[in-house]
Amino acid sequence: MSDIQNPVTLAEVFHVNASALPKLTGYRLNITAHDHSAVGGKLSYRLRRRFGGHWIWTSGIIVTDSPRGAGEIGSVVESAWKEQPEPFKYLLGVEQMNTWTPNSQVKADFVARGLFSDIEREIEDLLRLKKQDLRTAWIERVHESRGWVIQGQPAVSISVSSRLVHKQDLKEFWLSTVDKDLTGLWVAEKRSTLKGEIVGLAGRVVDHRKRLLALSERPEMIELIKNAEESDPVVTVLSGRSLYDYVASALRVVVRVQDFGRFKVDRQRALRGLRIEPESRFDMINTIGGLARKHGWIGDHYDSSRSLSDFLYNLDYAELHKLRLGSGAICSYDPKTVLGNLRRFGLYRRNVRFPAGSSVGIGVLNALVGEKLDSFEAGLLKELKMLDFQAEFIAESEPGSTTRADLEMALNRLMKKDIDIIVAFLPDESDDDEDQQAYDNLKSIAVGRGIPSQVVNQSTLENRYALANIALGVLGKTGNVPFVLAEPLEYTDYVVGIDIARMRKERLPGSINATAIARIYFGNGEFLRYVIHDAPLEGETIPERVLQGLFPIEDFKGKKAVVHRDGYFRGDEKKALSEWASKIGAQFHLVEVIKTGCPRLYGKGRGRVIQPLKGVALKLSESEAFLVSSLPPFVDATPIPLRLRCSDSFPISQAIDSVLALTTLHYGSLRPPKLPVTIHYSDKIGYLALKGIKPRELTGAVPYWL
Repeated sequence: MSDIQNPVTLAEVFHVNASALPKLTGYRLNITAHDHSAVGGKLSYRLRRRFGGHWIWTSGIIVTDSPRGAGEIGSVVESAWKEQPEPFKYLLGVEQMNTWTPNSQVKADFVARGLFSDIEREIEDLLRLKKQDLRTAWIERVHESRGWVIQGQPAVSISVSSRLVHKQDLKEFWLSTVDKDLTGLWVAEKRSTLKGEIVGLAGRVVDHRKRLLALSERPEMIELIKNAEESDPVVTVLSGRSLYDYVASALRVVVRVQDFGRFKVDRQRALRGLRIEPESRFDMINTIGGLARKHGWIGDHYDSSRSLSDFLYNLDYAELHKLRLGSGAICSYDPKTVLGNLRRFGLYRRNVRFPAGSSVGIGVLNALVGEKLDSFEAGLLKELKMLDFQAEFIAESEPGSTTRADLEMALNRLMKKDIDIIVAFLPDESDDDEDQQAYDNLKSIAVGRGIPSQVVNQSTLENRYALANIALGVLGKTGNVPFVLAEPLEYTDYVVGIDIARMRKERLPGSINATAIARIYFGNGEFLRYVIHDAPLEGETIPERVLQGLFPIEDFKGKKAVVHRDGYFRGDEKKALSEWASKIGAQFHLVEVIKTGCPRLYGKGRGRVIQPLKGVALKLSESEAFLVSSLPPFVDATPIPLRLRCSDSFPISQAIDSVLALTTLHYGSLRPPKLPVTIHYSDKIGYLALKGIKPRELTGAVPYWL
């Protein structure tokens, strides 16, 4: 860790002035088996509408600055029982906590989710000035405030992001389109911050108006329901873990990247407009912060020039974790020079199937009708030769289309030849379903047959710089190891990534978890094996028996392992892992790597706000931090950090180090990823697994997902 000559780092996180907060009162819910947060959130909303003031659900209780007596609270509960039997039938009562005092998290949440509602309209007016017109859609700037605890003190983050919203609301779009299937679209409430995915059609307004009016207490929503046409659709929206029914006229359509074609949005203009360069973003955040400072709720933002101890600087990770290549050569990690060093020194380890002088046999599956591949193929052979690998194209097969049947017949023809890998040339993905299925169809067949495959999209043929990435992908998928860490991580024998592939239940919150996956790496970053648990799992927790299978005793007995969890550990997963480690004499250091919801960090240089440096972290505690693990490819964009949370026995500095070290080892691309290789592509692997795209062997030593 370097702690001298640190650059100035800013955070979009502000100190809370706890002394300026009103007196707070807490209420405990008496509730039977149900999701407490769903009931608590809905009840706090009803109490706020009935009594005014601020009421929020936080830390498992309802908190307010406008307390009411038991009789008044009870009348709200009774109304809820009648008007919304689900989920309030599980609520038995509400009790005031007379000896309770708010902790730092409660104070932070009360400012972020309670007091900030008072300036909501001012913030929206401010951000409305930043809106951009894209002909069929608007680029809007939206904000989010969130409570945190930093070094034991309450803090609030203020974040600004972009979203693309169609100019027609959901009803108008539904009336204008031939395709009446709205499932899968993302929508946002017109009159609140709620957003989510449409998961079904509940019916028509004529059949739901009475019910929706009984459920709603907001005047603006009641007005929309009353004015809706009887034939208008009522859609079911999944937001977080909760389901809500809306009349279509209450919703706006959020346009995602994959929806550009459907909504006739200019891709390049949209992507440019959605980015906010660091200084503009931080200026908006500071302006919003100024509105809150007028009320005395918050103070200054976190700034390393004022509080250096709150920040960690890991800027020397590239020197600490040099790479070991062929012939024992050791080089500093630098994405710009790693390819040249590989050409000079060779790969760290060749697959025994490809000794020097042997050749990698490539089969070509060409689904690009009329496209000449000679130049691209020659370039790929040249790239492989510069990496000291001979290769030859053994055979080529052209499917009649990208349907599963045609791809399978083409692949069958290739597999009759002596090939080591398939390079498949497929059309670019679009919003057309058939094109989207081409990649899945190809991978499903190839992975299931145990044959590695490298997909090249049509647009990539024009990108000569992609050849080096494709060459490394070919070598990695055929079991070669381009490079590892020069020295193993001193605090562990293994680094393991675990994840669950989740399948959402139809029209219900929650999920059926289809597959648990572990990827095991040695302490020097060399891949050992993957392990897949192939039986469906109910719920969101990995059962103890499955965890034991992911960490076999023959490998982990008496060993130390850093465990990267993609997201949060659920239920009793931490306990089960700790107990299993104790039984086999191992030591597991558990690290949650959370990809979303983190406030941004910024750098400052020559009087301007700029991108932060990779390796900078804001330290929340001895076991939690926000880490800038990678930078976006555009200088006018600001990275979203990772949030790391580790077990108390494992220093946050080592958790950070383990993540940064393993971001250097993704040899499927020369551009370093945001995530360590232990959990990089977890979403993609899970997506494929849910579609049945898994290798026949549920344990293996070749990373098939590259």
